[in-house]
Amino acid sequence: MRLRRIPDAMALVHSHPLVVTEAAALTMAGCWQKHFATGNPLHLEIGMGRGLFLTRAAAAHPQHNYVGLERRAEPLLNALERLAEPYPANLRLLHADASLLTQIFAPNELDVIYLHFPDPWPKSRHAKRRLTAPAFLSQYQQILQPAGHLTLKTDSAAFYHWSCANFQEAGWRLTRASEDWPLAPEEAISNYEQRFRAMMKPICYAELEKQI
Repeated sequence: MRLRRIPDAMALVHSHPLVVTEAAALTMAGCWQKHFATGNPLHLEIGMGRGLFLTRAAAAHPQHNYVGLERRAEPLLNALERLAEPYPANLRLLHADASLLTQIFAPNELDVIYLHFPDPWPKSRHAKRRLTAPAFLSQYQQILQPAGHLTLKTDSAAFYHWSCANFQEAGWRLTRASEDWPLAPEEAISNYEQRFRAMMKPICYAELEKQI
């Protein structure tokens, strides 16, 4: 369900101490670790939505630093409203568009990228908007470290197969894959995954490694 429009959402989001605006992010390539107390591995979720996966992952894994990118202000505001002080030291939220990734992050700056339930854009004329389209894969290859990892989750089998074909053509190495991914007891999941599993829908999963 799409969140209703909130007139002052952008102002509220941009005033929060955990949020990095797009304008600020465009000056930060290569300097993201300055936002964190430690230089731990940097993980990015693209299209974090309401942030359930990201906030749970950050709480469960303090040995990693997490950035959640979302282009819409309303989901970010929803995520922020569920966070209590003291805020997680290993979490930052980025209000920006994914098309700017190579301007926001330096080459090899990231260790892991998560694409969890991105919009599958089912109409063929919208294929270039999919986050696993070749233009996006090229950006991921630039900003991930050598042998960096990317994980994809989706409830759409058609989108999953289309995406895996694109990854293979682009030279990524598939390390784990399933069209019915079992949920581990302590696995952090997103709002979408929570909903789809309640509907008994199979979850497609792929873990890929960037080839040097």
